[in-house]
Amino acid sequence: MDREDILDFNFDWKDEKSFKKTLSDPRLTPKDKTYLENERERRLELEEIKSMAEDYDDYDEDFDDEEETEAELDKKAHKQSEERRSGKDVKSTKSSGSKADKGDSLVVRVKGFPGANIAAALAMCLFIVIIPFVSYLHEEVLTPLTEKYFTAEEDNFIRDWFLFEKEFFVVIFAAALVIYFITDRFFTEHPYKDIPLKKKSLRIPIILTACYALLLILSGVFSENGEVVLMGMVKQYEGLLGVLGYLVIFLAAMNYFNNTRALTYFQNAIVVLAGLAGVLGMLEYMGFPLIDMGFFEHLMSPSDKLSEAQALHSASKNVHITFFNSNYFGGFCGLIFPVITAIAIGSRDIAGKLAGGFFAVLIAICAILSNSSGGLYAVIGSCIVFAVIYLIYWLRKYIDRRQGVIAAAAAAVIAVGGFVYMSRTHEDFISRLEEVVNNGGTAEEEQAKRERKKLTHYILTDIEAKGTSLFLYSDDVCVEAEAYYDADHIAQIRFYDTDRQPLQTVYKNECFYFTDARYKNCSFKFSVSDKLYCDLGYEDKLIFQFEDGKFKPYVHSLYTQDKINKFEGPGIFKDHLKFATGRGFIWGSTIPMLKDCLLLGYGSGNYVIYFPQYDYISLLEVYNTPAMVVNKPHSWYLGIATDSGVLSLLVVLALLGLFIAKGIKRCVLNPVRDEYMHMRLGIFVSVLAFMAVGIVNDSYVCVSPVFWFIFGVGWFAVSGEKIAET
Repeated sequence: MDREDILDFNFDWKDEKSFKKTLSDPRLTPKDKTYLENERERRLELEEIKSMAEDYDDYDEDFDDEEETEAELDKKAHKQSEERRSGKDVKSTKSSGSKADKGDSLVVRVKGFPGANIAAALAMCLFIVIIPFVSYLHEEVLTPLTEKYFTAEEDNFIRDWFLFEKEFFVVIFAAALVIYFITDRFFTEHPYKDIPLKKKSLRIPIILTACYALLLILSGVFSENGEVVLMGMVKQYEGLLGVLGYLVIFLAAMNYFNNTRALTYFQNAIVVLAGLAGVLGMLEYMGFPLIDMGFFEHLMSPSDKLSEAQALHSASKNVHITFFNSNYFGGFCGLIFPVITAIAIGSRDIAGKLAGGFFAVLIAICAILSNSSGGLYAVIGSCIVFAVIYLIYWLRKYIDRRQGVIAAAAAAVIAVGGFVYMSRTHEDFISRLEEVVNNGGTAEEEQAKRERKKLTHYILTDIEAKGTSLFLYSDDVCVEAEAYYDADHIAQIRFYDTDRQPLQTVYKNECFYFTDARYKNCSFKFSVSDKLYCDLGYEDKLIFQFEDGKFKPYVHSLYTQDKINKFEGPGIFKDHLKFATGRGFIWGSTIPMLKDCLLLGYGSGNYVIYFPQYDYISLLEVYNTPAMVVNKPHSWYLGIATDSGVLSLLVVLALLGLFIAKGIKRCVLNPVRDEYMHMRLGIFVSVLAFMAVGIVNDSYVCVSPVFWFIFGVGWFAVSGEKIAET
């Protein structure tokens, strides 16, 4: 076969093996090989475009009059082939606003697109704008199980304003989506045809989602504490029903956001959501929080509880709006920032670019104001990823070079301008930024704090209960508290030093103090109810109950615990308990739990029950108090593993990994240069940002529905399936 025949594709170019063999022909120059690879890819995409028309035959056999016929497409393809052979590059798509070549676009005009899909997409967009701000009073009576870990505010009730109703809304909306889908299929002439979820490229994410859902359900069914499985533990409220709701939203997003109108709704929803969050965050920072606004106080409580809503105020200086926790608001900012930034870049008009850019800057500022290191680093990381990928686009002429330089300069001016404005008009802005960046402090700072603490604290380094004695160690000294019974069979207490020599005590205000200078920072009280209160200089006392002939931790002022919990995690965490504001302690204590969660987890909402609570040594080291209950792993991935099993974590990681692989192909290495190129990239970076923040933040109902919605839209966007122009 002659070289000219090869360049004319007079061989079996559709077969991958045959094509690679042809490329090895020594007569072909590097330029010829590049031409053949590009032309083959273009021809394959052209055939996909043609086949797309057949996918919608259920609605109408014909395309609109404006759609190019197959003959016209073939003619255009031949013309482009001739131009390539003559050395002329076919014009690549300009930056946002210019129309892509038909051969390089996934958009296909379709007549008679079902209106039901449009309606579902609109409903989902409205839902995603509303869900972060849903707030309403929920009162729950503590049960014997939950009162072990949480303190009732009054009358054995615990109040929630920001989480339960969000989860309830997610569950109801997910159920409505399922009913809507089934009903729509029931009244469709061909109910099993033209379902986007049936596309071959979407089968793997559907299978993985089904596996994750099954493992969630099985973990819940076999959980030993079923009362907290469905809606989750109090003060967290992300149960089995809520997570299944996320998965329904994910699948629905893949199914309904496959047309231009739905994607327009999606972009508008992100703009509105980012605008609301940015503006409300700034208002809260300036002293006008949403929860203090009169109309919102009426919305978030029944009329007979209005006074409680009016008395509700945030005790934190960190901005969180209605996200319950400033870390979750910071994570939300990290999730939304890439998408709103990409929408601004891809907008076709100046007003859209300015509005999107302004909201992107607001979101970045709110990430700082939330005092969330994860959120801020997600924003910074997104900017770096954008810069690298757009540089690749610029070098490969995927975007107009002149416009690219102008856009980069404008983005830099807006970012710097916003930073300068905030630093000059708000005195504490820079200090907040430094606090976020240095969250947790350096190792030298921590050591200095520890040395200062020795002056006022008896630093607890180990603790043991042996027989009738309790041993409290501090570096190279130890105090032993021994219980014994007097002649009247009443329990008494006496103390010994490191060498088990009796300690001289001073009894004052019902407390024992020591004359030995080594123990000047500790005192003890032994009550008539046989409770030993140990004051070691920390915020709260350690309490032990002497019963059954030994000292037992008396926890939460309710019950005794037979075992004195100690840190049993990996050594790397033991030496860095304070890492990432205490996450070293939590992660290290969670990892040993995974040996019981290899196939199935403990069930949604059960983490707080199985975590080794009341590890006094670690709690005092990290939080300066023993009165702390760890109710979440502070990691999305560890949360999945403990709730539904390590196997389910692997399933979710596979789902994320496949998305990244497709995203790299469709958004970085070989981007589809149509009007949604920037949006695809924004979603891709957004998912990366959420995955990064997920290392240090939990999944929470304030943010996760938005992520799964964006993730679903993104999966279809990077799948390579055609987008119907409606």
